[in-house]
Amino acid sequence: MPFILKNKETEQYRLFGSLPILCRSIGFDEKQEKALSYVFSQKKESQFENNEFLIVKVVLERGGSN
Repeated sequence: MPFILKNKETEQYRLFGSLPILCRSIGFDEKQEKALSYVFSQKKESQFENNEFLIVKVVLERGGSN
């Protein structure tokens, strides 16, 4: 599932194909990654926000030929 990351300090957005890659890119440790995974998988939340980041879980719409 893809995730959109907004860095609140720089106002920049990035798109990630997986949560582990997103977490590594922003310096989250394994414990923080597991907590974030819990938010999105067990609690079924679609977004997470703290003072530094806004992370949104999105559905990727794929094109196809008809």
